[in-house]
Amino acid sequence: MVLSAGLLSPNPAGSQELKKVRMGYPAFSLTFLTFFVAKDAGIYKKHGLDVDLVQLAGAVQTSALVAGEIDYLTGITSPLVAAARGLPFKGIMVTHERTLFWLIGSPDIRRAQDLIGKTVAVDRLATLQDIVARDLIKRKGVNPDLVTYIQTGSVSNSVQSLGQGSVAAAVLSLPHNVIMAQKGYREIASGPEFNLRSASGGIATREAKLKQEAAQVKTVIRATLEAMDFNRREKVWMVNYIQNKWKVAPKVAEESYKAWLNGFTADGKIPLKDFQEIYDQAYAAQLIPTPVPVAKVMDYTLLDEVSKERK
Repeated sequence: MVLSAGLLSPNPAGSQELKKVRMGYPAFSLTFLTFFVAKDAGIYKKHGLDVDLVQLAGAVQTSALVAGEIDYLTGITSPLVAAARGLPFKGIMVTHERTLFWLIGSPDIRRAQDLIGKTVAVDRLATLQDIVARDLIKRKGVNPDLVTYIQTGSVSNSVQSLGQGSVAAAVLSLPHNVIMAQKGYREIASGPEFNLRSASGGIATREAKLKQEAAQVKTVIRATLEAMDFNRREKVWMVNYIQNKWKVAPKVAEESYKAWLNGFTADGKIPLKDFQEIYDQAYAAQLIPTPVPVAKVMDYTLLDEVSKERK
């Protein structure tokens, strides 16, 4: 039941002890909005979960998952690439099937050709942002090898580098792209412009957890799917939440929400062939050292079980 404040009612068990769960996310971005909302709107708590969201950048994400310091990763690209390299990870669901990245240039950059010989910031090299940056530049008719790419560690750092003039352009996510565009920076290209599909957000975990704690994994999936329903249904609540959490103007919050919602998956899945295409592209461009057999690193089994139970 949704209360007047927009929050969900607490766990009906009341006194039942909540299960502590740690989830890692790579950036303070709307890409991971579903997970912030699931926690702050009380949805995880309703399902008996005490979720601690921990921001982890770079290789720290996968090393923390290997060590058991976190239970799940919401930035799904890194663990899937790591799985292809032999680490025991599996992707279990996808929240977004659209590539929600924008290539934003400084005011003097008017087109992709102006980036030749210049530098573009991404959060990390050989990750989804890097792959998308090169793909967008290529789609605009420019050889991506004529552009230099540097990693900043986070979207926030990329925003800062762009604002300081340290780079000519940066790959940004919501709401940062909207904010920078309003400041006079130029949108050079974007994932939505070309209807690019990839896993922009989702959940990955250790293979051992799928086998040993399947009940908990299913609870996390069930709560996340409920949060996705909430995301779609409670527009006013969501826009207010974005405005307050990211400290942005109402217009920016609403525009960001609409763009973000457009990329939602209907059922927590993305066709494996769409996954495969982007990893094949990354391998061909030598951004990753080995091919990623997506069918071996994604496992929708528990998601399918939860979906059947929810009907």
